[in-house]
Amino acid sequence: MGLVSDEELCLQDINYHLDYLEEAILNSSPELFSDYVLWADVLLKNLGLPEECLRGSIKSIERAIMKLADDEVADKASEYISGALKILETSHPSSSHLGDQPLRELAEEYLRLVLNTEAREARELIVSSLESGIRVEDIYLQVFEPVQHEIGRLWQTNQISVAHEHYATSVTQSIMSELYPYIYSASERRNLKLVAACVNNELHEIGIRMVSDFFEMNGWESIYLGANTPPEDFSGIVSDLKPDLVALSATMTFNVSHVRHIIELLDELEDRPPVMVGGYPFNVDIKLWKKVGADLHAADASGAVKVAEEFLDI
Repeated sequence: MGLVSDEELCLQDINYHLDYLEEAILNSSPELFSDYVLWADVLLKNLGLPEECLRGSIKSIERAIMKLADDEVADKASEYISGALKILETSHPSSSHLGDQPLRELAEEYLRLVLNTEAREARELIVSSLESGIRVEDIYLQVFEPVQHEIGRLWQTNQISVAHEHYATSVTQSIMSELYPYIYSASERRNLKLVAACVNNELHEIGIRMVSDFFEMNGWESIYLGANTPPEDFSGIVSDLKPDLVALSATMTFNVSHVRHIIELLDELEDRPPVMVGGYPFNVDIKLWKKVGADLHAADASGAVKVAEEFLDI
């Protein structure tokens, strides 16, 4: 297998820029494109590329769009690009996601173990912590969640490889699958049902899996369908199971349109349940959930149950 050429890498980057710009325009959300540009700037700088590489590429895209697109699209694209480049001039340092929280030392040790490929020791650390009295909810919120964010930051800043990121995520998913005895015993069962999934093309599933598990901890029956769920199949199982709530997740901005499409399919059901959406893009643009036709939005796993039960008035 030959090495990827510089030209191919450049074209790949341009396609990414266009994907994010298109999604931002489709959702009337300049925030989505500006956030992506800031993220890409940190990534490319840490790969050793000059600052002008990103700026020049985006300006070239703007010039091409102004020549080829119709006036409405061209004006909107130019507005979003100009706004992103202006924000790019501000300081945007990358800082640790572990933060100052009660279980920081545990989170730091867990991170060290998974990055050192010590899966058995990482599992033993979590299990012993639970046996010592730490709640499973706190393990999720103060260990798994910040560690996953920190792993993403370490990859973005070129401190770990994609292989490290994949391994760490795999270890966390494996450990989570062993915690269901703690999850099922956390609360009395209630006559409430959730169907949750990542939309099609979305492979980042830990966040929505945590949301599903939090509903289980609060007595719900959670039917978690996993990553990359086909829209028609999702609509079909919702129709069959008639849940009290549906939860959809998209981590990558270019998958937001898939969220909208699935909600449109659900709208065709005779008795559509409320739809909650979440994932990174919905935290960047706090009005995005309304734009895709959802009924409610939760910023994280801990808030999802509260938001849902307040909406359902239960």
